[in-house]
Amino acid sequence: MKLSNNASNRCYEVDVLRGFAIVLMVIFHFCYDLSTFGWASYNTGQDIEWRIFRAIIVSSFLLAVGMSSYLAYHKHLNLNKLAKATSKLILVATFLTISSVFMYPTTWVYFGIIHLIAVTLPISVLFVRIPTISLIVGVLVIFFYSLGWLSMESIWRWSVSNIGIPRRTVDLASLIPWIGVVLIGVFVMHKHIFSIKLSEHYILKKLAMLGRHSLIIYLVHQPIMYGILLAIKSI
Repeated sequence: MKLSNNASNRCYEVDVLRGFAIVLMVIFHFCYDLSTFGWASYNTGQDIEWRIFRAIIVSSFLLAVGMSSYLAYHKHLNLNKLAKATSKLILVATFLTISSVFMYPTTWVYFGIIHLIAVTLPISVLFVRIPTISLIVGVLVIFFYSLGWLSMESIWRWSVSNIGIPRRTVDLASLIPWIGVVLIGVFVMHKHIFSIKLSEHYILKKLAMLGRHSLIIYLVHQPIMYGILLAIKSI
């Protein structure tokens, strides 16, 4: 497994994976915006091909979360580092929620992908010393969810009635089953399944660069694209 030159807890291949995910997410959101402005007839929330596309994006991000968690904490659990990372994610998630209330008053984001990562990161750290158990739990969560035995439906219904979250939201990444992907990512890094050495091809190096800055790209890309399309529509 190849580490980046400037950080002992970074991995070139994981950065490429994260960069790949962020590129797909930008494409997804651009297509979503086109649909929102009435310039495309598909439905990214219902059409099966778009749901599969989104699942690939989310899975890529969450695999990277689990893999990075193992890489950063399996030798030494630095609680201060974990607290800082989690706190930053919570702040970003809060900012996204507040921003979405203004952009989408009836479908604002209460538990999107960043919220999910903020919750699953500290949970994944509990499994970095027991990666085989992490794999088993991750697979079981996904398996039981697919059978309908695990669901957060009752919690969601209670929250709609008692907390006032919207019945529809522009971004939802439920803890179940997605935490299963994070836990599988822990095992993937442990077994070095991702240890195939990727070449430092120009495109892969650009993806790795995007992966190293994925959070800031996630924050700014949608407002920029939405603003540009809004300006074009106003002409």
